[in-house]
Amino acid sequence: MSQRMLSGTCRRTWGLSLGLGLLAGCALGSAEGGVAPDWTGAELLHEFEIESEHPRQRVEQLALSPDGAQVALAMEGRLELREVATGELIHRLDGHRSPEIDAALPVTGLAFSPDGASLVSASWNPGVAADASLKHWGAATGNLLKALAGDKGCREVAFAADGASVWAACGRDAQRYELETGLVAERAEGIPVSVKPLDAAAAADALPLPRQGPADALALSADGMRLAWAGKPPTYPYPVVRVWHAGEEGVVEASQDAYHALELPEVSATRDPVSQARELFGLQELNPVTSETVSHWLRDDGDLQVTLRLDDLKDDAVRALRYRLRFAPAEDGQWALVQAGRKQQCRRGPTGPDEWTTQLCH
Repeated sequence: MSQRMLSGTCRRTWGLSLGLGLLAGCALGSAEGGVAPDWTGAELLHEFEIESEHPRQRVEQLALSPDGAQVALAMEGRLELREVATGELIHRLDGHRSPEIDAALPVTGLAFSPDGASLVSASWNPGVAADASLKHWGAATGNLLKALAGDKGCREVAFAADGASVWAACGRDAQRYELETGLVAERAEGIPVSVKPLDAAAAADALPLPRQGPADALALSADGMRLAWAGKPPTYPYPVVRVWHAGEEGVVEASQDAYHALELPEVSATRDPVSQARELFGLQELNPVTSETVSHWLRDDGDLQVTLRLDDLKDDAVRALRYRLRFAPAEDGQWALVQAGRKQQCRRGPTGPDEWTTQLCH
């Protein structure tokens, strides 16, 4: 069964923080069966400044197109589409404004469609400018295609995998809007984990060059290999956008695919299968040595596969563990655990230290 990756991989480790002792941290890890991004060896591809009327203006939101050629950005009421290679303005998208007070509304979310042909933007404006909360734009023309969200302010937005609808966290819950009709097709407590954008913070932390101050906004491309960083370095007169391309650690081998079947624990269906996987099989107590890496995939049959890996275990026999969990869609947007398996790497056999096996370690 073929699979496609819809979300990033997160690795939990421990780091040292001056004056605060040990703190839990998170760094991007590799995706099983794909290319592992190496952000410590990333290459700076492009950099451009964004002129603004006020020196203190900051970029608040970023989104990279799937091909990495365009970047959408929001900066204190300005919503723009720019060419990554040159920084040239392609379109200015006007619409997130309050007619009652004649002021720009803060943009709280941006997302490109899977094919890059359109863009959705969200703003937080409860009770004000009902048609300005969630907007669907044509990337080629910059034209507004449809206003979606009714009278609720929106905090987050993400395209569904098929590109025909978008999820948005508007009001007290999350809704899936059909783009063709503009109607709500589904509701949930939050945006499904399978369509959430990749976490870019850990990638930014690993970049090789000084960042000259904190990032105001970050975005990863759909394949997880390009990172857009926006900030206001003290030596620059205007905000800066930089786009990085990750180095490649190499292809992660997935040929040793046998797992020892585990008895399923008695757990309820969940809206967050990644968190459930961590609760069941992840690190119960973080330590300075062991790391935890989690990836999740949406299979072609509609099930969600979660892979959890523990490396450098504090164990005399077992060096690493890998769990593979399969979740099937359940009622009300939840996921039910239907399959679980485990394999390990051994320190002293019966296999080599880098080989995965279902045999007991010596």
